[in-house]
Amino acid sequence: MRRIAVVLALALAPPAAAQPEGFSGAMDALLAPGGEAAPMLRCAGLFRAFRLLVGEDTEIGAEALEGEVDLAVAAGLLRETETGAEAATALEEIAPLIAAAAELYLDRMVGNEAAAGNVMDPGLDETLAACAELRGAIGG
Repeated sequence: MRRIAVVLALALAPPAAAQPEGFSGAMDALLAPGGEAAPMLRCAGLFRAFRLLVGEDTEIGAEALEGEVDLAVAAGLLRETETGAEAATALEEIAPLIAAAAELYLDRMVGNEAAAGNVMDPGLDETLAACAELRGAIGG
């Protein structure tokens, strides 16, 4: 799992031109306490943002919830291994990071919709593809 996190850390950094000014830096700073689990936390946050945006009662929302849970569990397991913390402690550490990442994504999506009429942008498209790949790699 460590190798997956390192490889995906690179894949989850879309070209700077595709990111809103300051977004990548804010996300990286926010997720720094997550250590090696940061790519999984980023993806769990993205899936949560989709779920919150469209609602759990939709097909997309239900699928986003599954992705969020898969990646949060994997991130918790990686944090346990990395820090030696108990499972409950590891999950308590990552829960606010996922929530904060989701808020950054939601702000971006709402801004995109207001500016261009679409919640997605090239950077989010790339990140979503990388997150789907990561979810598949962890068996989700």
